[in-house]
Formats: sequence, C-alpha cells, structure tokens
Amino acid sequence: MESYHLGLIGWGVVGGGVVDILTKDADLLRNRTGLDLRLAAVVTADAGRTRAQALPSGCVLSSSMDAILGNPAIRTVIHAVGGTTDAKDVMIACLTSGRNVVTANKALLAVHGDELFDLAQRHKVAIAFEAAVAGGVPVIAALRDGFVANRIDAIHGILNGTCNYILTKMDQDGLGYTEALAQAKQLGYAEADPTLDVNGTDTAHKLAILARIAFGAPIPLAAVRTEGIQSLTFEDIASAKRLGCRIKLIACARRMAAGVDLHVAPALVPLDHPLAAVNRNFNGVMISAANAGPNLFVGQGAGALPTASAVLADVVDVASGRYQHTATSFSFFRQGSALTVIDENHEETGSYARFHVADKPGVLAKIVTTLSQQGASILNIHQEAPSVDQTAMIEVITHPMLGGAFLKAISLIDGAGLTQKPTVCLRRL
Repeated sequence: MESYHLGLIGWGVVGGGVVDILTKDADLLRNRTGLDLRLAAVVTADAGRTRAQALPSGCVLSSSMDAILGNPAIRTVIHAVGGTTDAKDVMIACLTSGRNVVTANKALLAVHGDELFDLAQRHKVAIAFEAAVAGGVPVIAALRDGFVANRIDAIHGILNGTCNYILTKMDQDGLGYTEALAQAKQLGYAEADPTLDVNGTDTAHKLAILARIAFGAPIPLAAVRTEGIQSLTFEDIASAKRLGCRIKLIACARRMAAGVDLHVAPALVPLDHPLAAVNRNFNGVMISAANAGPNLFVGQGAGALPTASAVLADVVDVASGRYQHTATSFSFFRQGSALTVIDENHEETGSYARFHVADKPGVLAKIVTTLSQQGASILNIHQEAPSVDQTAMIEVITHPMLGGAFLKAISLIDGAGLTQKPTVCLRRL
C-alpha cells in the first residue's frame, strides 16, 4: 500500500488533535479507507518547545515552511492556523506549490474565500473545510452530498459553543453573564479574549459559509446582520422561561419572498423546538430541505478531537479523490448570481418585547392597540404583578410580522411616554 504523505501547519489544539488521531487510530484509518496516511512534517512557530505529545516516527518538526514546501512527497497540507493575515499567506504558499489544503479556519474562508478558491482552481488543487463549521458535526458534507437533490429553504443553527455554554449556565444555574463567561474560560470553552465569540462574529463567519453552500451564491460577510449575547441579562433569561422559551444565539439563513434573510442574533426558542435542547458547548444545526424535510445535526462544535475528526474526514476524501469530484459543484465554485439580502425592516419573524410601565388603567390596552395598528397579531402576553413603586412589567410575543413594523410600534409606544425605560426587544424563533 502506497503511503500518502501529509504536512501539518500549526501544532495547537486542532493540530494536537490531528497528531493524536493519526497516532492512535492509524490502523483503523488504514483498514477502513485503504489509505496509509503518514504525517511527514509539522511546522509550528514554537518548534523548540518541549511537548508531552510525540510525533509519529519519521515526522520532521520545524519552524520553517521549507519542511513542507521542500518535500515533494507531501500532497496535502492540514492548515491548523487561525486568523486572516499570516494564515492567508501560508495557505497561498501551499496552494501555489500544488498542494491540497484541509483547513478549519472559518474566518479566513468567510473573508477571503473567493480569492483562495480561485487560486486553488488555477493550480488544480482542492480546499476542504468541513472542520470550519460546527467542529465534528458533518454539516458541510450533508449540504454538499446528502441534500444534493434538495433546494435548501432555511438553516437555523447554534454555531458557537462558548455562547451556548454561557446561555445554558444562565438558564439552568441562574448565573449572571460575567460569572458564566468566567466559568467557560476556566473549562476551556472560551478564549482568553472571547470577543469574537460573544459578539456573534464567529457565528457570522460560519453562517456565511453555510449560506453560500445552501444557496449556491456568493455571501459577503458584511451581508450577515450580527448581534451578540454580551448585553443579555438575567431578567432576559427569566422572561424567556416565563414564556416557555430559552434564549439561544441563533444563526439564520432562509429564503423569503423578498430575498434571503441572513442574521445572527439572540432569540427566544420555544421549549418544544429541537434547538432548545442543544445545551452547554454543543452545536446544533437544523436544515430545512425541500424534499428531505427538516433535519437536525447535533454534536461537539469545537475541541481538539471533534475538530480533528472533521479534518481527517476531509483528508480521506481528498486523498481518495472523492472530494475533487464533488467540490466543484458547490460552495465557492459554480456560484450563481448574487442574491438579494433583505434588511431588518423586511425580515418576517416572531418578536418579543418587554415593557416597563406605570401601573395605570389603559396602558396595556394602548400597547396592544399600537402593536395591532402596525400589523401585529399577539401570540402570548404576560403581565407581572405591580412592584412597590407602582410599576409593572408587560411581556408580549407576536406572531411573525415585518421587523420594520414591529420596531415602529415599539418606537411609538416608547415615544408616547407609556414606558418607564427603553423597551427590550428580541426575536422569537
């Protein structure tokens, strides 16, 4: 059996997972795939650091790209480098040298994917990226292969384990945001600087990639409207509970009459919706396919071994030649014309509002009347008993309506002096 030589760039969390699987599961991979995958070189900036993890016999460890680019036997490079600057230069060097690249870098593909895939086409090599979205959950393969006979109508997903862990701890254990984030860091579920996770950027990167595959059209990252979870309070979580929901950071890509809706935002998810049961650091993706119907994918969205599992699934596809036969029919290849991306005003969704009002006769009636005048149909309404200062809290959930009409109603209600402080608004899935 001929050996298939691999290079690895980056020996961090994901790179370490790759080394681990290639070491302990080499026989399983060989027997299952008929491929003798050999790690020939590892390039990392801290090559001199002592590590407990050992490399396979014969593998070269270096801080220089020459260890890979100078070895003609290496046919595919595992790109385990984060960011969009040095990581881009490294990928370009691999592609122009005629090597396939398997990457987990969602930010790089979301921002520079068109350029990189064009370069790959010109050099007749592949870029595979299952691990870039939802870690070990094979959602890219499902969109590419499993649903090939389907028009994809919508994708709703929980795509960031850090946010999902924080929201789970706020919901189930009553922790505040800051305390839940600190616990996520302690357990390794959050980076030292979690900004790109909690502000929704990481989820937006992943949604842009999924939407591109699902809709067969270019999806600029700027087209994804993005909100994070950093402003959520315990009061928001408690309100959702009272109304039979949980708050999740939801990535949404769906076809609508006016165009496509692309957004990342916290939303109230009813307890009987499958995504409401996706907790802690797990990811969940619900794909609504025209013929196959709704499908739910749940699993570990990050971590060394789950992500490395997805990386090596791509390596097997590339090494066997399967990936090259299918990759040109999806994603950054064969793109159709640009889609019309609707703005928030034309987004049709269920909406939630929490009003703090003076406990006076007629206030609730005026709020409901104003919402109705803007086309709202009320799904659920709840009013708390008045507090000692004679203020009351009113919570309303609407049936799906245009976002612009809902926000206009809220502006009119706040502007009329019916509320004691600005109204809190969220989406409802």
